[in-house]
Amino acid sequence: MTGLRFIAAMLVVLYHASVTLVPEMYPLVSMGQTGVTFFFMLSGFVLAWSMNPDTTKRQFYWRRFARIWPLHALTAIAAVVLALITQGDQSLPRFLASLFLAQAWLGDQHWVYAYNGVSWSLSCEAFFYAVFPFLAVRLSRIEPGKLFRVGAAVFVAAVTLISVLLAFLRGFDWGALFYTFPAFRLAEFIVGVCLAIAMKKGWKPRFGVGTGAAAAIGSFVILEVVDAIAPWRTAGPLAGALCIPGYALLIAAYAVRDRCGGRPTFASAPAMVKLGEWSFALYLVHELVLRTALELGPESLAQRAVFAAVGIAIAIPLAGAAYTFFERPVEARLRNRGSRGGPVADTRPAEEIGTFAEPQAEPATAGASARG
Repeated sequence: MTGLRFIAAMLVVLYHASVTLVPEMYPLVSMGQTGVTFFFMLSGFVLAWSMNPDTTKRQFYWRRFARIWPLHALTAIAAVVLALITQGDQSLPRFLASLFLAQAWLGDQHWVYAYNGVSWSLSCEAFFYAVFPFLAVRLSRIEPGKLFRVGAAVFVAAVTLISVLLAFLRGFDWGALFYTFPAFRLAEFIVGVCLAIAMKKGWKPRFGVGTGAAAAIGSFVILEVVDAIAPWRTAGPLAGALCIPGYALLIAAYAVRDRCGGRPTFASAPAMVKLGEWSFALYLVHELVLRTALELGPESLAQRAVFAAVGIAIAIPLAGAAYTFFERPVEARLRNRGSRGGPVADTRPAEEIGTFAEPQAEPATAGASARG
């Protein structure tokens, strides 16, 4: 599934390229924002799949911090430098809210998207991590059949709530409440957790990666067509929720393939796996690169398209460098520091602590993202 992370990250990258530089291509990539939905679901799936009874909450939280915060802090500082160079707005309160991943709770887009705007999804991920030990303990006690009912109920509730509010309050922009609000985006994470626990308890999909890919691609294409015909003002919240079933089938199919083996796929190619490892860094650096390209002042469609293409071409190796020389070394150093004292003492029984371990290959975010 690591290769799939790069594909999801590129959906987000292309979406932001259309918003930033090439609005003419927006109708073709407007649903790229649902890449964040994939990351939120994959985050829940991988964390639940790799739960370990020997890991305490304190260890879990430290490892999550070591995984996402250092590179986030580095790119937040880079965003401040970019704002200084371009004479953009500066605000210490907004910077601190972004730095400590509180911005997605604040509603106002000037706070939510301050500095490195994509980090709003990390604010959601931080909330998911906070509740995961408690959530996983309870869900792990449920049988597979009931887990699917829980996941289905969460999906139906999310779609129904958005649809009703959009229908009766057409003039209100629900984006800040649903698209970036951590408590609402928890629905996607929960579905991923339910799917992983059901598979650990013995459920196995009776379809292959072809069916899973068709379900995900099909839902994506249908939403693109619908959005082109009748654009929604708040496409993000509803589109993300509607993609949950297709992305769940895709994750389930590839999870079985990764575990049991199977024919090589495009996503399993060594180059795709390497790019997938870079996906978190790509998610965090790409918008800064695209904004820099915009500041260079391309005017015509051809110029803006070239600048977008060059920006993406620069962002990918830049992400690789960030992953190789900063992200992984800093994470390893922090994790080693956290483990020097040995396991953290906790006298509660395992069923009360929860079972959660560090995944070997975990998602990047949405938004996302994209470690989720």
